[in-house]
Amino acid sequence: MHSMVSLQLAWKRENIMVGVVFALIAGLVAACQPATSWIGTAVDPAKPAPVLTGINWNGEPFDLSEQVDKVAIVFFGYTMCPDVCPFTLAKIKQVVDQLGDQADDLAVVFVSVDPYRDSVERLARYVPNFNPGFYGLRLDTDQVDALKSDWDVTVQYGQPKDGPGTDSFYYVDHTGTYFIVDRQGQLRLTFPPNSTAADMAQDLSVLLGA
Repeated sequence: MHSMVSLQLAWKRENIMVGVVFALIAGLVAACQPATSWIGTAVDPAKPAPVLTGINWNGEPFDLSEQVDKVAIVFFGYTMCPDVCPFTLAKIKQVVDQLGDQADDLAVVFVSVDPYRDSVERLARYVPNFNPGFYGLRLDTDQVDALKSDWDVTVQYGQPKDGPGTDSFYYVDHTGTYFIVDRQGQLRLTFPPNSTAADMAQDLSVLLGA
């Protein structure tokens, strides 16, 4: 009887040791797994996305924090931009097309940094031409000033073509970075302006599948 008990105890100890060994191996394997290899630049560590509120092109209030369970692309520009902004919106349209059904959970947010000329009505004539599902935000001057530091973007207004104090055309120099916010509202990735639609779609597909 004593030997039987001893054998049972030995068997239990052996099984416990085997379990411990397997747990250690599993932990080591998990630790050795490579982190997600992003094409874009990872924000490390990820951090809560800065506040972003405004009036959408359809006249409704917009708050980035309310994009629950969606991945968001945020970028800045203005409707009179002659090249970068229309190219950017066209590229994001390509990204949406490449993502297919996954794009249902993607929020595309174009933020105007030209509150002097970009009225809600003007945005309504501009943004839906690329995709009626895209947001086009109108901010007031105080909000634009705040996002410069909050989002770490540059916004500089050029001199009017016909001189200071006139209503003639002027350019706005602005950061062209794409900011990617995940489903948890964390700023996760950035892409430079020259990124391809395919590269962006690849990273976004990972975040949308998470």
